[in-house]
Amino acid sequence: MQSNTSFKNRDREPSSDVMAFLKRIEHADPNAPDISEEDNNESWGHHQFTAASLTCTTVLTSWDCIGNIDVACRLIAAAIKTCRVARHLCFSRNIKASTYLSDIYLSKVVELLWSLWKGAGGVSILLFS
Repeated sequence: MQSNTSFKNRDREPSSDVMAFLKRIEHADPNAPDISEEDNNESWGHHQFTAASLTCTTVLTSWDCIGNIDVACRLIAAAIKTCRVARHLCFSRNIKASTYLSDIYLSKVVELLWSLWKGAGGVSILLFS
């Protein structure tokens, strides 16, 4: 995305739903007292990615909604951070998790962003070493 400097929609403002969704993920606090057991430990990320009507599939609907490359990168970074927090929670609480729900949300975010990027005319460059 960063190498495609001529991409036509790279400098738009993201939708308010995308920004609310992103901020909810970025500002999630695993130490908040109101975290339910269903949204914690290996399920960390469930609330952030599914609360209310703001979910991956309802918010990430077009490149115009995402607005620009910086927001796309922030979404990916927030999803990766969620995965890391889930792993840390389980490690620090001595919970043996075989899967993490946040991994599914990371995969979904990347899949949707990639699809929307290509659908809006974004170019992919494959580098092989």
